[in-house]
Amino acid sequence: MPTPPTPWTSRIWQEFHAGNLTRAARDVLLTLKTYRGHGGLICPSHETLAGRTNCHASTVWRALQTARGLGLVQWTERRIRASWRSLRTSNRYRLLQPEEPVTARPRTTMHNAGGGESKFKKAAREGSKAALAAMLATAERMPDLLAMRRRAWETGLVGRAKV
Repeated sequence: MPTPPTPWTSRIWQEFHAGNLTRAARDVLLTLKTYRGHGGLICPSHETLAGRTNCHASTVWRALQTARGLGLVQWTERRIRASWRSLRTSNRYRLLQPEEPVTARPRTTMHNAGGGESKFKKAAREGSKAALAAMLATAERMPDLLAMRRRAWETGLVGRAKV
């Protein structure tokens, strides 16, 4: 008989179904829980989690940042002493159970998730359209140097040596 899911695992699935976690984030968090050692110590590296979930280490980092924002994970930096230097190793993770109910939260990304154009991109596009129109208007007022050269060549003014 399979073991029932823990409250933390159930919460991960609830957050996933609410749209707060991506598939990769869900997989990273569920894999993170499998690294719980004796005494509750969890400290795999991002590369280890990435290898187990078939994703990139940056995806693991984003998943952990999202989970921290949802109140599911907390971590502290671990360091070791190597001669005169202090080197950073993997983090020590703590799994948290938030008290508030699961609610769908709007996604915040670097690009516009709504599929439309952001107001900044629109302003830049409109500005570049205006700049292009001004350049074309200026170009129309300038003489056509290529046509002038062709006419000069045809009339024989160009290419003859002066005697």
